[in-house]
Amino acid sequence: MKHRSLHALTTGAVLAAATSTVVTTAPPAQAATTTHCATSTSFAFLPTGQGYLFPNLRAPAAGCDFADNGAPYHFLIDTATTTVFTGGGQTQTYTVKNLRTECTRAAMGNGYVGASGCH
Repeated sequence: MKHRSLHALTTGAVLAAATSTVVTTAPPAQAATTTHCATSTSFAFLPTGQGYLFPNLRAPAAGCDFADNGAPYHFLIDTATTTVFTGGGQTQTYTVKNLRTECTRAAMGNGYVGASGCH
């Protein structure tokens, strides 16, 4: 009978060790989303003519490979267009090829990917 108790004790110790290994694994890395889009449009309010031209993005979902894996949101846009409102009813349009930007928020809705807090 002693042999059987020793076997059960050994089996229990092995299971406890395996369980503690699972519990003590490293925490997952911070999530990040990387997305490529063919085109996007933006708007910026820059009354002084200073600031970032692409503080937000709006891109057709059909032209993006967006899958939300959490912030930060990294975007690579083949052709990005922004309309800058400079005040007094004046606007200026800029087009940039191969824009790389990082945004703090992003979501998909109504057939578009929208992002804000971009820099």
